[in-house]
Amino acid sequence: MIRLLALLALLVRCGTAQAGDILRLYGEENVGTAGGQFLRIPVGARGVALGKAFVAAGTDGSALFWNPAGIMRTPGRVNYFASHVAYTADIDIDYVSVHHRRQNFGFGLVMGMLRSGDILRTDEYHQEGTGTYFNANQFFLGGTLARAMTDRFSIGGTVKYYQENLDEYQMKSVLADLGILYIVGWKDMRIGFAVRNFGSDLKPSGTPPVLPDGYQASADFQSFPAPTVGSFGVANTWTLGRDVDLMTSADFNHPSDFKESFRFGGELGLRRMLFLRTGFETSRQEGGFAAGFGLKLERKQFRIRVDYAFSDMGSFGTIHYISVDLSPLHQRKDPDAWRRRERR
Repeated sequence: MIRLLALLALLVRCGTAQAGDILRLYGEENVGTAGGQFLRIPVGARGVALGKAFVAAGTDGSALFWNPAGIMRTPGRVNYFASHVAYTADIDIDYVSVHHRRQNFGFGLVMGMLRSGDILRTDEYHQEGTGTYFNANQFFLGGTLARAMTDRFSIGGTVKYYQENLDEYQMKSVLADLGILYIVGWKDMRIGFAVRNFGSDLKPSGTPPVLPDGYQASADFQSFPAPTVGSFGVANTWTLGRDVDLMTSADFNHPSDFKESFRFGGELGLRRMLFLRTGFETSRQEGGFAAGFGLKLERKQFRIRVDYAFSDMGSFGTIHYISVDLSPLHQRKDPDAWRRRERR
């Protein structure tokens, strides 16, 4: 535990060459200073329904987003995950991942995409539109590696390429995530820590637009820090009855460009098939409350879970999330099968 705490302190204090400290102090004073906010949008209906308190609870395909060390604790050795978000302003967000874990290490691939659709172009002379359209799309591609250091302690990291397209302008960067997960040994209590989206600053490429007479055009675009965020969380499952259990989770979230927040979530499991969830995040005027449900079916060949969640975004309306998590289950071979074949 002493080594674990020392590692946490080191992660908080370490930094990158251009983006400054991984976790900037006084995040509330840096509101609006980071770019690439698409990378902050949560992934997976289960994590959203738990109020985004998922850094220690995430042990499914969405763990590649929340905490890459979590892929070493998924029920199946191979996992396929897909998520769709009907975001505000007719924006669609899709996320897919696949990972494979062995006894001591795992690896995975992940991709996320935001599609704005066609946006009507306007200017000071055509407030109703010029008749032409443009797009504002974003995506990232990443690869994850994780390792189980012991039967209780695992680490993981993700390197991802991020690109934002706004009309004829582009913004590209290579960012990284780092996470750890520790099994305490009491019930199934887990402690997780993750730092996401740290790397070089984000800077658009292209020619700056021409400004009207009387204004001096800049010869270059301004760069912005990456949307780095650090999370520390605890999760545990409580047995309430023979077919009823309650999983609770709590996270402390520290973004580089906003105030810190606490996240809380609860998941009531009925016969390990139906799950009812709710969660809340403090320090948010919009999007603090979330809820949802999930249905898990398990057969000899596979385990599938379908989840739904909604989040209240205030003036932006209600955001709907749906995700599917699929794990083929590999059965152990019968050690006496060869004897029966010989008798035949």
